[in-house]
Amino acid sequence: MLTRLHNWSPLNRPDLAFMDQLSQMIEHVERAEPRAIPDLRRGNLFFVASDYSGEHDVAEYQVLSLLFADLQQCGAWERQRVLVRRKYLSDGRRMSFKNLRDKRRRYALEEFLSAANSITGLSLSVLIDKRITSLFRESGSIDLNGPEFKTFSHWRAKSFEKMLRVVHLVSFFLAGLSRSGQDVLWITDEDEIAANDDRLREVTNLFGNVSSHYLSQAMGHFRFGTTKSDDGSRQLEDLASIPDLVAGALADVLLAYHEQGTMPSNSLFVFRPQNLKAKTVEIMNWFSTDTESLKRLVYVIEADEHPKLSIKRLRLHGSNDSDWV
Repeated sequence: MLTRLHNWSPLNRPDLAFMDQLSQMIEHVERAEPRAIPDLRRGNLFFVASDYSGEHDVAEYQVLSLLFADLQQCGAWERQRVLVRRKYLSDGRRMSFKNLRDKRRRYALEEFLSAANSITGLSLSVLIDKRITSLFRESGSIDLNGPEFKTFSHWRAKSFEKMLRVVHLVSFFLAGLSRSGQDVLWITDEDEIAANDDRLREVTNLFGNVSSHYLSQAMGHFRFGTTKSDDGSRQLEDLASIPDLVAGALADVLLAYHEQGTMPSNSLFVFRPQNLKAKTVEIMNWFSTDTESLKRLVYVIEADEHPKLSIKRLRLHGSNDSDWV
């Protein structure tokens, strides 16, 4: 049996512009850090969870946070997750960043995050400069009255742009991390892009179209739903809460940098901003480690010389570093 040397399949599509550039950057990460990209091709189900932050007006970046996982390799996570629920969250309440003022959720946070370390997966966050109106046009927003988007003319342009960004990112990482024949389950938060059954059907149809431009392999069955699909075990909700916690903490950090005028200009967060909330510091301490089964990557897409975009990787200091403790 041949041993797989690489877990990332390069896009090799110069026609896809900055997405091809991102693929090359991830390929470089895997060469430089061989354990930075997980192997998600073993199981029959490729799982995706997504959440978003940075929607408020003062935010300079939109945060799109995704979790990709092979659930068949996540037995340790499931056992630990159930124990944390029994100990702190037996009433079924959901973990979420905005609700961490609740004492039970706050007490559960450390052990919940520790359990998440055992997930065989990738926590991927993309921070998009809000000066970029559209990633898919050289200037201005997408024209939803155009023939290619006519069926989406009832969407708000801003919501459609957000949905299209997420669909492209999921398609991109699915192409790079999955294998032929895997089923795909994508769970998103119940926000504007998945507000009702009609929206779910529209996103599913668009995903089929967009993913066909990225995928070279034939996938199995695709399902797209929200956390409302959870069967009562909170298994799906707990997985979806991981990108929720990450997105919320990253948005807090970026807002603090902006308010203090200390936004890093290089590829590292050198100093953490002052006066962060305790919950944000705890999540960032957890998120900044690079030694666990759950891998972490953060990329920033910024406006460069028009119409170009620049992409850089943000590398966070480990939790043993004094910047985050």
